[in-house]
Amino acid sequence: MIELITISKAANNWYLNKVIINPNHVSIVIESDEHNNLLREGVIDLALDPQVKFSKVKMMASSGFTELIVIGSPATIMEKMGRNTKQLLKG
Repeated sequence: MIELITISKAANNWYLNKVIINPNHVSIVIESDEHNNLLREGVIDLALDPQVKFSKVKMMASSGFTELIVIGSPATIMEKMGRNTKQLLKG
């Protein structure tokens, strides 16, 4: 199990939350350009460093969640899950 910080919006307010997920239920981790742009534009007002990156973590349907927006680049999230982001392809 790993702990991640998620971002969510309710009405016009942004919130940070801690979640604990099973890394075996993660199917895809991609960068969230939409949230990265909102932070740069000042729409996400949470006093975060402007260099912070957001990722979309897509979960398997059996986990109960479909998608989480988390703080951290895809490489950082993969590292936290203990998965190597670089793999040699066999041809």
